[in-house]
Amino acid sequence: MDPGTASTSWGLQLGVVLVFLLASGCQGLNHEGWLLLALKSQMIDTYHHLDNWNPKDPSPCAWSGVNCSSSSSSSRLAVVSLNVSNMNLSGTVGPGIGGLTELTSLDLSFNEFSGAIPPEIGNCSKLLLLNLNNNNFDGTIPPELGKLAMLTGCNLCNNRLHGPIPDEIGNMSSLQDLVGYSNNLSGSIPHSVGKLKHLKTIRLGQNLISGSIPAEIGECLNLTVFGLAQNKLEGPLPKEIGRLGLMTDLILWGNQLSGPLPPEIGNCTNLRTIALYDNDLVGPIPATIGNITYLEKLYLYRNSINGTIPSEIGKLSFAEEVDFSENFLTGGIPKELGNIPGLYLLYLFQNQLTGFIPSELCGLRNLSKLDLSINSLTGPIPAGFQYMTKLIQLQLFNNMLSGDIPPRFGIYSRLWVVDFSNNNITGQIPRDLCRQSNLILLNLGSNKLTGNIPHRITSCKSLVQLRLSDNSLTGSFSTDLCNLVNLTTIELARNKFNGPIPPQIGNCNALQRLNLANNYFTSELPREIGKLSKLVVFNISSNRLGGSIPLEIFNCTTLQRLDLSQNSFEGSLPNEVGRLPQLELLSFADNRLSGQMPPILGKLSHLTALQIGGNQFSGGIPKELGLLSSLQIAMNLSYNNLSGNIPSELGSLALLESLFLNNNNLTALLETEDSVVDNLASVDLSHPPLPRHPTRSVALWARS
Repeated sequence: MDPGTASTSWGLQLGVVLVFLLASGCQGLNHEGWLLLALKSQMIDTYHHLDNWNPKDPSPCAWSGVNCSSSSSSSRLAVVSLNVSNMNLSGTVGPGIGGLTELTSLDLSFNEFSGAIPPEIGNCSKLLLLNLNNNNFDGTIPPELGKLAMLTGCNLCNNRLHGPIPDEIGNMSSLQDLVGYSNNLSGSIPHSVGKLKHLKTIRLGQNLISGSIPAEIGECLNLTVFGLAQNKLEGPLPKEIGRLGLMTDLILWGNQLSGPLPPEIGNCTNLRTIALYDNDLVGPIPATIGNITYLEKLYLYRNSINGTIPSEIGKLSFAEEVDFSENFLTGGIPKELGNIPGLYLLYLFQNQLTGFIPSELCGLRNLSKLDLSINSLTGPIPAGFQYMTKLIQLQLFNNMLSGDIPPRFGIYSRLWVVDFSNNNITGQIPRDLCRQSNLILLNLGSNKLTGNIPHRITSCKSLVQLRLSDNSLTGSFSTDLCNLVNLTTIELARNKFNGPIPPQIGNCNALQRLNLANNYFTSELPREIGKLSKLVVFNISSNRLGGSIPLEIFNCTTLQRLDLSQNSFEGSLPNEVGRLPQLELLSFADNRLSGQMPPILGKLSHLTALQIGGNQFSGGIPKELGLLSSLQIAMNLSYNNLSGNIPSELGSLALLESLFLNNNNLTALLETEDSVVDNLASVDLSHPPLPRHPTRSVALWARS
């Protein structure tokens, strides 16, 4: 605060005190009472919590929030505690607070105070506790707080403070707890922090603190909690961290720390939690990590850590959660992980791990969440996994696993997420995966599975996502699926399913994604599809469906992607297509549609790709297609019977990358062509009718 402003404010408060004195005479309320009334004069007490602060009282000791005790220097009662926490107070805190020199505790927390923290608090030299948290204080931390040599607890969290932590903090020689998270503090951690020999807790997360962690932190030998998550710290974790033998929690995630983990971290044998995720750490996990035998939670994910996982990890006998995901770890999964009896969560996904999944993991009877996905693991899924009774989440996708899925999966465990997609798994889908009626996600896509979908899967009431694309599954579309009220996703594309799509599909009220592409479905598309009011993606391409396109499908107004290509649909493209305002991809390519292209297509303002080539459309290209300003990927009208000029309005499609008008009967002036082809990466405007090929696919040219 500017000295002139502070002087004026203090003068105003003295004026308030004098007014009270004149109004009530020289007898009555003592000096501290008048100081408190002066403070109250700058507060807004909406709920009248401080109504009993009466200037006619001889002493403030009976007032709400005020506590008195005998002064150490005299027998008179003095205000030693002011606690107005959680009283919905607002306004500012005046400099008169510094006159309460006998205060040992000041608690203004959980209010709406704003303005700067008065530096005069530094005059309250006997303060032991200072709680200003959960207010709207702004400005900087006053360096004068450094004068509070007796202070043991300082809580400034959840305010709007900014600027650096003052170097004078090192003079608070009795400080044990420093809490200032969720502010806008910046600058570096002062080196003077090493002078705080009694410090037990540092919690300064969610700020803008930068620079490196000073080596002097190793002088705080009593530190138990070191928390600076979500800041801008950089540089290495200093080896001096290893001197903090009493530390239980190391919370530095969400920074820009770099360099390797120092082996000295293994000297912090009382650690319970290490949270260093979301940094830029490199190098190997030190084998000394195994010395931290009481460690419960070890989070190193989302760094650039490399090397192998040390076998010493198996010495962490009290560990409950281990997450090394999203790094560059190599080698095998150490079998010693099986020696951690209480392990509940093990995440090793998105690394470069190789080899078999060790069977020793099957002995982890408390393991509930296991994710080994996005690695290069080979071999079978261990048979023992099917007997792990606590297992609820098992994700092994994007590996090179082979063999069959153990057949008794689901009998003994309440599985809710099973994802084995993108492997080389063979055999059939185990019938009991949903026996416990808990399964939410089943993703077995991109494997080599055969056979039918078991009845206990298609009747699994808890199921939300069923994703089985890219296998060799057979059978028909089960009507049981249509009774699953929670089902949002059905993906059966690129299998060998056949038969009609049942009209009961209209009962899947929650369905958002339905992908049945590249199968052998036959007959007509049921009109009940129009009941799927939440449908966003519908892909029935590359099947054997025929008949006309049911008008009811255009009742699905939330559709963003509609692909009916490579079937045998006949008749016209109805005007009702204009009911789909959210549509981004529309493909009716390679069918037997005829008639004129409806101009209402020009109203599909979100469309990025229009694919209707390979049909029997006739007449001209509607000029309204030039209104499709979002069209970017492609417009393919090739292999039809279109005639007339190419509309110059197509030249307005500034984002369009590929345009295919070939194999029609179109004509155009050269200047019209020029306006159309500008900015196109791929274009075919061939005017002379070329020999029509009975192809069932029109290549979408790659973007350049």
